[in-house]
Amino acid sequence: MQQARHIILSLCLLIIPFSVHADQDAMQLLQSMGTAAKNLNYDGVFAYQSGNKLQSIRIIHRSDERDEIERVLSLNGAAREVIRTNDLVTCIYPEGKRIHVNRRPLGRGFPSDLLSRLSSATDYYKVTLGDESRVADRLAQELSITPIDNDRYGYRLWVDKASHLLLKSELLTDNKDVLETFAFSTVTVNADITDEMLRPQITGQEMTWNRSDLQSPNQTTAIRGLSVWKLDWLPEGFVLVAQQSRLKASTGNAVEQRVYSDGLSSVSVFIEQIHAAHNHLKGGSNMGAINAFGTILHSHFVTVVGEVPAHTVEKIGNAIRYGNAGQ
Repeated sequence: MQQARHIILSLCLLIIPFSVHADQDAMQLLQSMGTAAKNLNYDGVFAYQSGNKLQSIRIIHRSDERDEIERVLSLNGAAREVIRTNDLVTCIYPEGKRIHVNRRPLGRGFPSDLLSRLSSATDYYKVTLGDESRVADRLAQELSITPIDNDRYGYRLWVDKASHLLLKSELLTDNKDVLETFAFSTVTVNADITDEMLRPQITGQEMTWNRSDLQSPNQTTAIRGLSVWKLDWLPEGFVLVAQQSRLKASTGNAVEQRVYSDGLSSVSVFIEQIHAAHNHLKGGSNMGAINAFGTILHSHFVTVVGEVPAHTVEKIGNAIRYGNAGQ
């Protein structure tokens, strides 16, 4: 019996370092993906699918000692191109073809922002290595990004073994159902990217913004501390990262908006005073991975929207109350 205990203890001592080492390897690979997406030259075609919507997109990326330049163009649906030089982004639409812009054109585009957000949110997600497989005819290593609870989504990533470029990602529910997919079908790494390949091929209306403005931790603090709304529950790790008050164009009503995030996932809360009877979301609604929950509280419309599970936005919505000071 004593010998059996020694054998079991020895096996445990062998298993524990291997598990820790595997997690360290996973974290190192995650960090390498962010570097590869920024520093490599590549030219590829990927598909982005959310719900029943599918986009086919080409990305051409070049990085040198001076600039990081990227050209992204749609291959189906509305014609448009996006040119990014460092943080300056220009979206181009043919004349008369401009559609609603939310500053996240072409679906999510290449999810380089996903990589930077993942690196800052690992306290709330477990990162582990999975199996090897093939994506875009390249050998890929799977990474699992599992949340600490069921109040946020998880991810599966496939990274190129040779270059560490992200080749595929899936956004997952807690039941492992796939909500969104990004995947290269073809990609050339360390490609020779010429100036001509990075020039836009269509002309038309342009919209330009600085990407760094969207990543600012505080859009405005003008109304912080003055709000009379309290929030009694958030998923662990979610904090207030932006807050603003604006006038709604359609009604002229003041709308308070708060954005909460754990670094990777985010939720927006909109609070608008009711001045006249008009349609407003009551209960839950969803579009792909985006869930929304609406209710009426203290003569205000309250709407919670985020890329989190439906029960999370509903729970946040039910945790909002009218108080004497804002959170």
